[in-house]
Amino acid sequence: MFPGALRDTNEMQGLILEGTTEDSVRLSDSIEHVDNDLSARQVRVEIKAAGVCGSDLSCVHGKYYMPTPLVPGHEAAGVVVEVGDAVTYCAVGDHVILSTFGNCGHCPDCEGGDPGNCSVSMGSLSQPYREGDQDLYNFAGIGAFVQETIVGENQCIPIPKEMPLTAAALIGCGVITGTGAVFNRARLRLGDTCVVIGAGGVGLNVIQAAKLCGASRIIAVDRAPQKEAYATEFGATDFILAEEGVDVIKEVKKMTGGGVDHSFEVVGSTQLLADCLQMTRPGGNICAVGVPDLTAEVTYPFQALHQNKNLMGIRAGGARPRKDFPMLADLYLKGQLLLDELISHTAGLDGLRAAFDSIKSGTEARTVLLPNG
Repeated sequence: MFPGALRDTNEMQGLILEGTTEDSVRLSDSIEHVDNDLSARQVRVEIKAAGVCGSDLSCVHGKYYMPTPLVPGHEAAGVVVEVGDAVTYCAVGDHVILSTFGNCGHCPDCEGGDPGNCSVSMGSLSQPYREGDQDLYNFAGIGAFVQETIVGENQCIPIPKEMPLTAAALIGCGVITGTGAVFNRARLRLGDTCVVIGAGGVGLNVIQAAKLCGASRIIAVDRAPQKEAYATEFGATDFILAEEGVDVIKEVKKMTGGGVDHSFEVVGSTQLLADCLQMTRPGGNICAVGVPDLTAEVTYPFQALHQNKNLMGIRAGGARPRKDFPMLADLYLKGQLLLDELISHTAGLDGLRAAFDSIKSGTEARTVLLPNG
């Protein structure tokens, strides 16, 4: 082991989800690691910032069918305080973004450069935390709403220390999910057109990635009128308020002369995903970025997909974290990627409820929790 600034006590503060309502999340001062000793390739990280995104709200509402009790949270950045004796990816003192891909690194998918397809990183469950005699699961391989976590070294991606960790945390989920959908999956080209259904935290990153790629028209669609200002700031050329009586499909086709090259459904609605097929020109891409209930089924007329259209499933932006996260950090430091503008508020761990209220109202972009103050 190479010890860093270890905690004076094994107990720490964190949030625990015990049911499927927002009232079932409580703050605890007595969370511990089940095994406080690191294995050869594990890393101990003091979490400095953890973003609150729609997936956290979905987790709390039982949308992902996660067992409880668990420590929620998954979008985080922090400082390495201890590493196992075989760790080579990072060192004590490094500032790191945490990845939800706890992939094995050895299967054909990992070795082929697609860690998000690794079966180890998808759906595997562990109980690395405990409170008293009760073991606790962690959400998305991290459980970030806590002061300290222990993860595999391949989940720790070092970034320059001059980057604020509040901004860096967002890269771990919302930013890579949105930008990766454009860069890695749709591979939008200069001059292409697109529509983005949902202008929340992930949707805004789809928008700014499309702008970086040189899209000629970026149409943002949302039910909240206040999202127009955000969408425009991040690069949208047009905004459609999806209020009652507005035929969004008709409006998009009218704006683009028949349909867009790429449609991005970011809300997680199967109906909106089916609508995207109608908005997309022949040969275009329909990108399923949002995640509905995991048992949901999509129904659409065959003719809507028939003309060489591509319906794409997208997990976490098709990310390759060890390549993509530093690239996104570099774009931020060069002033080309907006991240500070995504942060509406910062708060302690007791600010989760207000963060959820902001997500539901659609009035703000992102709240970042600061587990260590």
